[in-house]
Amino acid sequence: MKSTFDIKVMIKLYIIGMLLLIIGLFPPMALCSDYIPIIASIKAFAGDDLSVRNKSDLLTISNASFVRFNDNETINILDLIYEKFGCSEGRKNLILLRSNPSHPFYLFFFNKERKKAAYFEIPLNLAPKSLPDLKPEEIFSKAKLFDVPWDEILKNASGWEKRLKSMGMGPNELKLVSVALLWTVGLPQEVVKAIEIHDHLCPGVLSGLFIGNLLLSELPPQQDTSYFWIGSPVWCKEDLILSMLNTTPGKRNIFLFPLSDESKKHLKDKNSAGILIQTSRKTGEGKGIVVGFDWERLRKDTGITGEISKWEERLITSHYMLNNYKHYQKYAYVIKKFEIQKGNKPESYIEQCTNPWKKLTLWIEEEKKAE
Repeated sequence: MKSTFDIKVMIKLYIIGMLLLIIGLFPPMALCSDYIPIIASIKAFAGDDLSVRNKSDLLTISNASFVRFNDNETINILDLIYEKFGCSEGRKNLILLRSNPSHPFYLFFFNKERKKAAYFEIPLNLAPKSLPDLKPEEIFSKAKLFDVPWDEILKNASGWEKRLKSMGMGPNELKLVSVALLWTVGLPQEVVKAIEIHDHLCPGVLSGLFIGNLLLSELPPQQDTSYFWIGSPVWCKEDLILSMLNTTPGKRNIFLFPLSDESKKHLKDKNSAGILIQTSRKTGEGKGIVVGFDWERLRKDTGITGEISKWEERLITSHYMLNNYKHYQKYAYVIKKFEIQKGNKPESYIEQCTNPWKKLTLWIEEEKKAE
């Protein structure tokens, strides 16, 4: 017979073994305090360039929470960013952008008052616990300080484009600077949440704000109703509409029906943008609208003429759109309204390779196309 002592030892060993097994099942998790060396190094490197009188005038953009740092979560650094810099989602001066899991962990700061910016990249293979023993140049694979005279850039984007591309932020230069410049205009919450998904800000995303506002004005939210969105032709707008209406593939209430350039020629309205259906959860009956977006009118109103770079055109157009999104009906409009009868599910417009544009008689067949 085993002694009581042996049994107690076996029980303790069993418990220790189980604890080790449980710990092994979970990935390592960096604590908020583990990231203090990063914040301290940023402050030391940037000096007064990140000092502001009004905390709302400092913007942080990062892919924190979307990448892992040596398999540790990066979401924990967000508390420190708020504590040390005053940046938060509530103030709309913390913007988180998705990135490929292999993309370096980065932090971008923009000081609206001083017109300064700072960019930092941290290699993903560093261990958070090792940070206190590292020098700033060992923590950051890239550390850049540069001027961003946002008012001048908005007036002369072409003159600044090459200069910004030489800042050494890899593919991030124009993306991050664009978001920062447009942030000075003011970003509606719908845009902030959409670019988290889309990872950059462009006229295509902003057209979704115009269209989304039209959709909600024509088919306002009602209790016990559901939305079903058919995006067609497909462009960046889908990511904002998806976020704004809470229509997602997993809930099966969004469908994308891409059209090639050749197929678009069959559309009765060349500005067609998509179809929204709203149905009652109780009866299945509902209404639908087909909407369009007039890009030609928008370009004319921006004052853009001649050939300019793609980035300059995007920046000028986005700036104009953010200043005019409340006048959405000037560019987003209703093409057609229709009824959904009981038993006619929204999915019927897209299932079994159905062309929704043909079903809605908004498709010009080959033999009837205008020359």
